[in-house]
Amino acid sequence: MNIIHLTDAELEITRHGMTAYLNSFGHNEADTVELIQAVLARLATAQSDGGSSAPVG
Repeated sequence: MNIIHLTDAELEITRHGMTAYLNSFGHNEADTVELIQAVLARLATAQSDGGSSAPVG
């Protein structure tokens, strides 16, 4: 298991990016689609740790 810390904006753009990525796959890539859907489900349940976020970069 890995942990990454994202700001709210970074989390939102990650969700959008993963959704766009998901939409580029067809029915022949069922394993990939399933994995992307699992990641999106976990992103949807992300909770803030209540701490301040450090700038990236």
